[in-house]
Amino acid sequence: MNDLISMKEYAELHGLPLETVKTRVKQNQLPVVRFGKSVRIDKTTPWEERKKTGRIPNAEKSKVESRKSKLKIRITRAYYVAVVDNSGKEITSDFTFLSKAEAEKLGAKMKKEIESRGDN
Repeated sequence: MNDLISMKEYAELHGLPLETVKTRVKQNQLPVVRFGKSVRIDKTTPWEERKKTGRIPNAEKSKVESRKSKLKIRITRAYYVAVVDNSGKEITSDFTFLSKAEAEKLGAKMKKEIESRGDN
């Protein structure tokens, strides 16, 4: 009987919010002893973590969310088109964000311009 403590004491013992303990009690996921309206938990009852993989602890969540709000990632498909000579030396180059077929057309156009100038 001496090992029975209140939900508030159990929450403090395990460093948890009281609402979390109450939720587990309501879901019958913690063994409790009821005395009328009073609910007691054995203080030796272990707390089992049920965190999902990839979740961030509450203490670190606000720091990460503030960084997330400032930074964004944009991923764009791009083709690097280069015209090179026989030795592999780059003569001219450009990026295109169109399809591969359009990148090939751009390369052909760049090659034709260089050939017409006689730069090769």
